[in-house]
Amino acid sequence: MIVINLYIGSRYPVNRAKLRKAAREVLKNNGIDHAQVDISVVGKRKIKKLNESELKHEGTTDVLSFPIHEKNSLNDFPLPEGIPPHLGDIVVSFPEAVNTAKRYGKLVDDQICFYLQHGMMHLLGYHHD
Repeated sequence: MIVINLYIGSRYPVNRAKLRKAAREVLKNNGIDHAQVDISVVGKRKIKKLNESELKHEGTTDVLSFPIHEKNSLNDFPLPEGIPPHLGDIVVSFPEAVNTAKRYGKLVDDQICFYLQHGMMHLLGYHHD
């Protein structure tokens, strides 16, 4: 079972079904069929605060991911039967998605999905280096 929890402010017009589909596709393409992920779409202040307080980076950014587990260690914690392991949290900046989508002539939802896919890969243990 895959569980995708979305936390999206009402002022951000986001296609929730498209986000869930994008997240499921990343998991499926990586051989994961039993997991849960939390996805938040936030504004500039919230992502800036998280970026500075949690990662010690200055300013705003487009996407943050906070993995719970290291790569290939999803079975570290015993969970009640039927409860999928939590991979972590992804936080996407709606204003950054709007700006980037405008710059490249893309739909905002497509840009958010791009950020989401990027964040999902980080949750799965893939990093820039």
